[in-house]
Amino acid sequence: MRRLNYGWRLLATGVAFAFIFFGGGVLAATLLPALALLPGQRRLRVQSIIHGLFRLYLWMLCHLGLMDLETEGLEKLAAPGGRLVVANHPSLLDVVMLMAIIPKAQCIVKHELWQHRFLGAMMRHSGYIRNDLDTESLMAACRETLDQGNSLIIFPEGSRTVPGTPPRLRRGFANIATLTGAAIQLVVITCDPPTLVKGESWWRIPPFKPLFRLVVAERLDADAYLPYRYRSLAARNLVRFVESYFAEKLGYV
Repeated sequence: MRRLNYGWRLLATGVAFAFIFFGGGVLAATLLPALALLPGQRRLRVQSIIHGLFRLYLWMLCHLGLMDLETEGLEKLAAPGGRLVVANHPSLLDVVMLMAIIPKAQCIVKHELWQHRFLGAMMRHSGYIRNDLDTESLMAACRETLDQGNSLIIFPEGSRTVPGTPPRLRRGFANIATLTGAAIQLVVITCDPPTLVKGESWWRIPPFKPLFRLVVAERLDADAYLPYRYRSLAARNLVRFVESYFAEKLGYV
């Protein structure tokens, strides 16, 4: 039975990856260009479609027996207004869960995704923010999306965490927070056993179904860090606090 379960999960994992990549490509080639022709807020419509797609995908992963998901504090994400959603990044599925849970979500994505064979058109139609923009353009894009009441999802580690190592955060999210004054909503994600981690192929599935736990945790006021004489010092202290917070919640302290 254990081997049968493993074989089924391996097959279903392949189907799930095909669904998101080829399904995203078909969506980008058909429905999204049609939505672009309609008057009104094109990006908002596209983001709503993607939100629905990720909700369906998350439902599919759970009902195929590929994962379990426990959540806590989701009501904190229902509050109106733009915010930075800052999360640790243990697995490839982190962005799927957050995009499925948050209805008005934007994110900063690796520039390689804009040229991706299957997902590139979806990235461009949705107006997600490229991470290779110059500093001024990046900050302007972030400020615009926050002013529109969107949640801006950021993984400050820059890539998935190496299992067994505490998070090491880059300063980008703190620069955005101190320049825009946006509130920061911290999200702590764990996965047991680890799956789809950095450097691991999709077919390297764990011996049993992983349990993801997503906790919407503390909300930080970026303005509290602004009294520092220099903004760079404020950003540095904000990074230090969030890094220590994640390390404690993940059991490294």
